[in-house]
Amino acid sequence: MHWADVVADKLLESGKEHVISSGITPSGPIHLGSMREILTADAVVRSVNHKGGKAKLVYIADNADPLRKVYPFLDNEKYEEFVGRPLAEIPAPNGEDSYDNYFLKPFFAALETVGIHPEVVDNYQYYKDGKYNSCIKSIMENITTARDILETVSGRQLPKGWFPWTFKDDNGVLCNGKYISYEWPYVTFENKDGIEITNNLSKGEGKLPWRLDWPSKWKILGVTFEAFGKDHATKGGSFDTGKRIIRDILNRDEPHHIVYEWINLKGHGAMHSSTGLAISAEEMLRMAPPEVIRWLIMQPQPNRHIDFDPGLGLLNSVDKYDRLENDYYKQEAEENSARAFELSQVENKVREKTQILPYRHLVTLVQSKTEYDEIIDTLKRTGEIQDLNDYENKRLKSRIECIRGWLKTQAPDNVKFRIQEIPPDLDLDDSTAKKLNDIKNKMHSIDWNPDAIHNSFYELQDNNNTPAKEYFKIMYLIILGKERGPRLGFFLATMEKDFIIERLGHYLNP
Repeated sequence: MHWADVVADKLLESGKEHVISSGITPSGPIHLGSMREILTADAVVRSVNHKGGKAKLVYIADNADPLRKVYPFLDNEKYEEFVGRPLAEIPAPNGEDSYDNYFLKPFFAALETVGIHPEVVDNYQYYKDGKYNSCIKSIMENITTARDILETVSGRQLPKGWFPWTFKDDNGVLCNGKYISYEWPYVTFENKDGIEITNNLSKGEGKLPWRLDWPSKWKILGVTFEAFGKDHATKGGSFDTGKRIIRDILNRDEPHHIVYEWINLKGHGAMHSSTGLAISAEEMLRMAPPEVIRWLIMQPQPNRHIDFDPGLGLLNSVDKYDRLENDYYKQEAEENSARAFELSQVENKVREKTQILPYRHLVTLVQSKTEYDEIIDTLKRTGEIQDLNDYENKRLKSRIECIRGWLKTQAPDNVKFRIQEIPPDLDLDDSTAKKLNDIKNKMHSIDWNPDAIHNSFYELQDNNNTPAKEYFKIMYLIILGKERGPRLGFFLATMEKDFIIERLGHYLNP
């Protein structure tokens, strides 16, 4: 049974209605690694609803959190003064809107593209609107208990005079001050300059520390399930303290959960927005089909890390997905893989079988043809497709745009090529001239389709006792100006036969 269905069954044992939560601090570009959390949550939502339950997905934008430091992608002079201030109160890098929205808006657009439609919770506004007030009051009435839980579970000693609030200084910076007095809704503290400042807790002047903020969200939103990263699941970590806080102070059970592993960027390690070591979700969707992004998360168990290679590995991932799609419709896919395929569908439904076009062929065509109609005509001529319906046309256009984005940003050089308009120079000795002539004669005599072209080079190999790769090399050199290129049979079939014969003749009849 697929992991999402296992979770859904457990949830449904406790009730029919569920709130599935996900969220992030929008401190930088929200990357593919972060999408693992919300895609995992979305899979559980879909499974619960598929089984007759009623689940909704809420996404919490933790924009009340402070800017921790000036990250590598920020202007140091511009942002130094904003370190420590809530992300919702900081200007965006482009000078438009707020810092949090600058990163959240493209991320939410990316979520739409992969078929995720969450209810968005603006955490900053929740504090301002007093929605945390009941939880804040409960925590303030049980400070001794809260302190005891945090110290005994985490094994850390809290400072003398600790107060369960992150204060807001008079310059807007969130800080740890010296607690002076408290009477709801006001707390007074002394800042680092010895000045007494009063915060109104009911108006969101400051916020709860993370280990108290997280269980408060569970209580306020009625969260019954959450997926979170392994950093929160360590012994004595924030989940361990959170479940004690919600049980002992907020009088509610902790949500069910799954712990997920990181997505590593091949050769670099785990993705992190703050270090710039990441591929943003919107960038990813400019170079990978959305159903393949979903499948990358749906196929493995959440507790297994994913090594993501945006170069040739991405091409291989699309090929694997397409093979699974073919197996699914032939009813040959293994049970878990078949369910992963179903959960990978953007529209949350499996369509009738569609024509599957070899992705590598599209990579070739996108580089050899400029117009969509040219690509369609070539695919029909080479026997790859018949007439496409509206959905198939939409899907093909989307994949073409993804390939173009991939070629611009992540494709390795050995995949990229350009057909040379002017015949490249060739070191033409007698042996090469003979091979060129043999190829030209063979091209004249064969049907112009990928299989016939491919087989013709092996016929030349057998007839002339010359390795086929030597003929391949010559063809790549005279068309692309380099020794390697795409699969030759299909590649040549995408061009007119007369063009190939004329190019061969250029070297034989100078």
